[in-house]
Amino acid sequence: MKIRILYDNRALEGYRADWGFACLVQGEEAVLFDTGADPAVLEHNMGAAGVNPSDLHKVVLSHDHWDHTGGVAYAAGGGGPTTVYLLPSFSPETRRSVRARAEVREVADACEVAPGVHSTGPVGRRISEQAVWLDTERGVVLITGCAHPGVDALMYAIRSTKPLYGVLGGFHGFHRFEALRGTPFLAPCHCTEFRSGLAEEFPDSFCDVAAGSELEF
Repeated sequence: MKIRILYDNRALEGYRADWGFACLVQGEEAVLFDTGADPAVLEHNMGAAGVNPSDLHKVVLSHDHWDHTGGVAYAAGGGGPTTVYLLPSFSPETRRSVRARAEVREVADACEVAPGVHSTGPVGRRISEQAVWLDTERGVVLITGCAHPGVDALMYAIRSTKPLYGVLGGFHGFHRFEALRGTPFLAPCHCTEFRSGLAEEFPDSFCDVAAGSELEF
């Protein structure tokens, strides 16, 4: 299973950096997790990666913040995804924008999005958020948008008997590093506040990623 980061605060050469997050999961189906803030940046980076909206099968939106939903009209409007997965907490405005272009699937509980790709369902009270976890040959890989409820809270929402192999995405202000001990792969990006601390604490697990990075599990 392959992960391609298409939107991040930092970028490799040929890609544009911007505040936000999006990544493409390529398995049996192509699932876009989050859509960044600016549709023009998402379009540029998808083009740089050789990805067209028509290639997408599903879109999952982690939470209803502009830096994760801003590109959904572009991603869902290219004849690709028929279904966009969002939470009950999403605003009527976001729902209308999505419904004009694709089918809305409201995620009220953990579910399978595509073969090997699962949603945690809504986690957190103040800011409700979903993450996706991948069933890979190496173990479970968790992908977070911002992890407002805490990376550990999203980890606990995983429903798998396989061990956790890695966590990728926004870690926000998460500082309970002990929860990550023993995790072989850590790739914090986007809004992660303690990125340098994670690199220092977990030198063997830390992976430096940006828009344009490709990972295979």
